[in-house]
Amino acid sequence: MRISNQIFKNLVSLTGAEVISKINALIMAAYLGRILKPEGFGILGFATAFVSYFLLMVNFGLDTYGTREIAKDKNQSSKLVNNILSIRILFAVVWYTLFLIIVLLIDKPLTVKIVLLITAVNLLVNAISINWFFMGIEKMWLIAVRQIATNLLSLLGIIIFVKKENDLTIAAGIIVFSNLINSAWLLKIFNSRYNKLTLRLDKDYLKTIIKESLPLVFSSFMIAIYYNLDMVMLGYMKPERDVGIYSAAYKIFLAGIIPISLVLNSFFPSLSKIGLNKSFEFRKIIKQYAFFMFGTGIVICMFIFFDADLIVNLIFGKQYTNAEAPLLILALNILVISVNVFLGNPLIAWGKQKHYSFAVAFGALANIILNILLIPKYTYVGAAFATLLSEAAVFLGVFYLFNKNTYKVFAS
Repeated sequence: MRISNQIFKNLVSLTGAEVISKINALIMAAYLGRILKPEGFGILGFATAFVSYFLLMVNFGLDTYGTREIAKDKNQSSKLVNNILSIRILFAVVWYTLFLIIVLLIDKPLTVKIVLLITAVNLLVNAISINWFFMGIEKMWLIAVRQIATNLLSLLGIIIFVKKENDLTIAAGIIVFSNLINSAWLLKIFNSRYNKLTLRLDKDYLKTIIKESLPLVFSSFMIAIYYNLDMVMLGYMKPERDVGIYSAAYKIFLAGIIPISLVLNSFFPSLSKIGLNKSFEFRKIIKQYAFFMFGTGIVICMFIFFDADLIVNLIFGKQYTNAEAPLLILALNILVISVNVFLGNPLIAWGKQKHYSFAVAFGALANIILNILLIPKYTYVGAAFATLLSEAAVFLGVFYLFNKNTYKVFAS
């Protein structure tokens, strides 16, 4: 099956970067898991999951919106980038202040609070990230080079400076610093090659951006609930060791869905540009998208499912053997995710984000209920089941919406 040169270049660039970066990430996770032990690794996982909700409020769906709008019209890049950066920096300051107050009030050990506050610096780092701009203009190779370099820097820092269980805060700091280098690098490239960065808030323009982004941040928040709520609830309801066990399985799961994200990111600009129509080019892109998405989901699911015990022991060691059970469930979830990404994300590219948000809200609600019911009795196994069943609930919604919006296109 032939695909366009641009999509092929995008796929190759992103795949190369993600493969190298995720190998680094797994090595780093394996190293941290062994050094910090399940308890310390659990604290780090809890902090990452907790902060992720605040990161969504800083991002505010603007990454996806920005990529889509740049792909449609590159001439608006300067105005769009400057306004999005400005509003996100403002969001970051507000949400970090709120996060600080929450951390001071919660009943957690001092070490956990320190790790939470260090990890939350990513709110400010995320605010100045403009990966979305380079995705919109389809300069995937720049993202690839930057991603490889910063991940190598992070891995090197972890190996050099994290030597014992008490180095938990150092590990959190290195991860944040690497993310900062990542964002600053692309900002410098944008400023020197494309347009000068100027913080500005155009009131009327921002109203349009915020209005378009609201459904995106809502759907992203709902997705985060059924991806991260289990980790947060485990952190509050169960010992840090249980969180560490689940975090190990989840790290492998996240690595498993990376190829799905690669396929999506490679096709998303083309899906945005073509739009929802009856053209031959549209049908061709959809068929290619389905072929790569479903094929990727099946291969990754089968690989992890049939080698779960080997993968866990190889990466994290025997002290994480219990992670095999949740990993088997999460492996099946990868297959469901590949179907949902195929059906759901094109709706965003076609401007149907409000419809998409209803489907993910249904999944988020299911996840909340399932976590409350399953985690107290089944701990990390219950959390994994809640994630899988929530994704299945999302499938019902996106399947209906995809068919509703494309029926006329494929009917003739």
